[in-house]
Amino acid sequence: MWNEIKLADGIGLDEVAMEERADIVTAFLGEYPFTHFETECGWVKAFADENDIAPENYTEIEASVSNYIDSFEWSIVQRENWNELWEKNFFNPLLVGDFFVRAPFHEPAPAGRRAITIEPRMSFGTGHHGTTRLMLTALQDLGDKIKAAKVLDMGSGTGILAIAAEMLGAAEVLGVEIDDWVVDNANDNLKINQTTHTKMILGDVKTLKLTQNGYYDVVLANIHREVLLADMAEYQRVLKWHGNLFLSGLREEDVPMILEKAQSMNLDLQETQIIEGWVMMMFENT
Repeated sequence: MWNEIKLADGIGLDEVAMEERADIVTAFLGEYPFTHFETECGWVKAFADENDIAPENYTEIEASVSNYIDSFEWSIVQRENWNELWEKNFFNPLLVGDFFVRAPFHEPAPAGRRAITIEPRMSFGTGHHGTTRLMLTALQDLGDKIKAAKVLDMGSGTGILAIAAEMLGAAEVLGVEIDDWVVDNANDNLKINQTTHTKMILGDVKTLKLTQNGYYDVVLANIHREVLLADMAEYQRVLKWHGNLFLSGLREEDVPMILEKAQSMNLDLQETQIIEGWVMMMFENT
């Protein structure tokens, strides 16, 4: 499902005000199971699987953002049409630290940069959203700790973080996604980037029940707040002692709730980074 929400761009708002309003709208929509947001030309586009949002929720969702929008429109894009739409509105190459994120039709990476090539189709994770940039930066900041590590990437989307982890030296990477279409897309990206130690599977947090305690050195979860709160205990269970848990998909106002939950579990906050109101929190399992 492709949901489009038009912001109030006809009442003299400048670009900064529009961006601020877009951030507010995406924060409200983050309470619902949308997996991807884009903002352009006065529009916020929110994406969710058509099975995740019932028609009776439409009025409730519209009411939650009614003070910040000029009009509210829903439309459905068939999955097979997404690639055509994407190529008409493709993202620009992006430099995040040493990573150069590009589509197959973009120019090669500059000398000395690591190229991550992504065909996102209907998946989340091109590096342009603040949460993805935060996680890519945080992975690079691990330095030698990522080398030979076992990494779990929950809600892997395009597989961009899993690919980055392997490129940085991780010995084993597992990406988990709830949508078979997204898994197919991510597996295509794994092939494009010639990964050899990364696997993508269909599942959710329940999939981890067969994973032994303390198996992973690093756990990544760039999802939304409610999923993170519900699943943090299982992330911790599969995380090694003194391993690192990276959480994003969060707004600044979500931080107190996440921090309270983490403290109750003896997860020690090591770092907080913020981009455009989006937050990444890194914890150590103590």
